Amino acid sequence: MKIAILSDSHLGYTRFEDDAFNQTKAAFLDAQGKSDIILYAGDIFDVKIPKLETLNQAVEILKEVKIPVYAIHGNHERRSKEMINPVQLLSKMGLLNYLHGDSAVFEKNNEKLQVFGLGNIPEDYARTALKKSMENFKQEDAFRILVLHQTITDFVPGGDEELKVDDLEPLPFDLIVNGHIHKTMVKMGGKLLIPGSMVLTQLKEDETSQKGYFLYDTSEKKHEFIGIPSRKFIFEEIVFEDAGVSEVKEKLESRISELKKENPEAIIRIKLSGSLREGINTGDLGLSPPENIYLSNDLNVTDLKGRLEKIRKLREEKLSVREIAMRELEEKTKGKITVFKPKELFEKLDEGPEEALQYLLSGSND
Repeated sequence: MKIAILSDSHLGYTRFEDDAFNQTKAAFLDAQGKSDIILYAGDIFDVKIPKLETLNQAVEILKEVKIPVYAIHGNHERRSKEMINPVQLLSKMGLLNYLHGDSAVFEKNNEKLQVFGLGNIPEDYARTALKKSMENFKQEDAFRILVLHQTITDFVPGGDEELKVDDLEPLPFDLIVNGHIHKTMVKMGGKLLIPGSMVLTQLKEDETSQKGYFLYDTSEKKHEFIGIPSRKFIFEEIVFEDAGVSEVKEKLESRISELKKENPEAIIRIKLSGSLREGINTGDLGLSPPENIYLSNDLNVTDLKGRLEKIRKLREEKLSVREIAMRELEEKTKGKITVFKPKELFEKLDEGPEEALQYLLSGSND
């Protein structure tokens, strides 16, 4: 049997709303022509209460799908127990089968699948909830699949209570599917599949890979990643060293022009890192990127972190603010000023402007 595995379409995502719809539709329609069943691992929608127009997008897509769809809710759709979440609503409309804390059996050509779904729950309770669910899980003589939508701390940093691969490996399933993580991954020797997102949402470097879904063959126990038409996402970093305003602007504009010429419809994020010339602040750059160009300005970040760490260490030495400033002044002017001693001038300024002027006129450093 062939199983299509999709996740995280985030329909209604405002920044790239058309992309979310077009790419999700392309994935579903392609998948139905290649598989017997579709599993959807949560976050069909981007918000808990979608706009009517967004709900209509989901209805429009699912009405064209002629094979069974089994879905769970994601963290973007999770609501309290007494409330209906949007995935449940689609289920009540007969457009998909909603699973949360229970399983369903699907049979075709003398082959049986058992799909157990556990929609997203608060991460701190994930391990406990999964354990309790397994206590009530009644195994069928079938190919068993677990569908989740949670953080897995082996791949995404999380807390002690969140799921780990060690929690998943002993479970009685032939295949485990997880949504939530937007990067496509294959883990546990192909037993754990993470299809990634249908649309770009986080503008991270690991989202530059192609969007698509997994096609899994239960008889061969093999997977294949199927790419779908989607807008290209380009992530680049430009590093500067003691750069001036014009240098940063010229280099940035030149690179943007090159990238847009090669990929006119692409979404581009450029990270600026390194250092600016002394006396120039990042606010002096006045950067205004064109549409679909996103800038991450990390210039002078390393220098700033170093300064903060240095101040922290000086404070640990129990130095006063005055003493810290004096030490900074001495280091900054060392070897650069010979007409007077900066420390002495600082002290005279503290006494008053007349004392400082008298100090400078006296030429006491001769």
